[in-house]
Amino acid sequence: MTAQMPQTTSHVPSSAAVRWRNGSTQYRKKKDMTTIDADMLAAIKKHKELQEADGGIPDTLIENRRQQDCLAPYWSDGAPAVANIEDRTIPILGGERELRIYRPHNVKSDAVILFLHGGGWARGTISTGDWPCHTFAAETNLTVVSLAYSLAPEAPFPAAINDIRAAMDWCAEHGDELGFDGHRIFLTGTSAGGNLSLTTALARRDRGEFMPIGLGLLFGAYGDNLETDSYKEYGPGQFGLSYARMKQYFEWYVPAGKTSRDPLISPLHADLSGLPPTFIGVAEFDVLRDDSFLLAGRLAATATPLTVRYYEGLAHGYAVFARNVPAARRALSDTAAFFREVASSPHGDEVEAQ
Repeated sequence: MTAQMPQTTSHVPSSAAVRWRNGSTQYRKKKDMTTIDADMLAAIKKHKELQEADGGIPDTLIENRRQQDCLAPYWSDGAPAVANIEDRTIPILGGERELRIYRPHNVKSDAVILFLHGGGWARGTISTGDWPCHTFAAETNLTVVSLAYSLAPEAPFPAAINDIRAAMDWCAEHGDELGFDGHRIFLTGTSAGGNLSLTTALARRDRGEFMPIGLGLLFGAYGDNLETDSYKEYGPGQFGLSYARMKQYFEWYVPAGKTSRDPLISPLHADLSGLPPTFIGVAEFDVLRDDSFLLAGRLAATATPLTVRYYEGLAHGYAVFARNVPAARRALSDTAAFFREVASSPHGDEVEAQ
């Protein structure tokens, strides 16, 4: 099933710098378009060089997955130090899923961060999110658990959401033995992982299950409109993610009998009330940029405590490329600061909108 592609475009100025104050939205036009951050551009070029050294961009999804996992160690090298890392396999829904647990020095036990990697619902492993997981553990002193959720097209919607819901329940059950409060969980992720963080929270809300205490949504896909201004500007894929790839990802993720307008696939079609404090990280040079703007506008109309950070000069995937991009490392530190603030609140929801 392909994504819906209406002809309407977003109302967010394509060159806007966004400010959010107390839940209201204000955009200001910049005098000039910024250029992509030099380190960001160099990182994109470096990634292409690594791909070429591995034989070029693979023709098949299976080989693409293999290559992404093969290149992951380069991008995680030199990540912020943690006390230890443990890989586990846990039983989930009659099967098994892999987890990677990052324990920081001076660990705090009051919450845990559940990280969901990107990859268009179809690629990625626990290795591809190593740098942000190291960063969040080191800068929050909270344990980070990274989940290898089920991938499309072999396991389309809603398999990944069900895996994540089950992983949250597993954290709640085993938190005492692992040294954290498993009922105080942050959900966070990049790209498709951002989508899954939000849609899992919506699924749990609708089922009356315990909720995450906060959401960290980084350059995610939240809608099925592939004709927004940012898709038009960056759709050719000159800075990484392309229109064609997103279209393919939707086709793989949306199963027969469903449409991309399902609110747990494209949460811009969902009722967004009743969500915990939310951080949205927006990359300027990204086909998904306007998805984040539109989501922020929707959330700003609710009672959700909201923090939005718009990163001029950064491109889709900045969290993965942070090794070589100082601005991306600062962006991840912003997300970590949000986690610290929410975790320090007695009830996990006393954070003012910013």
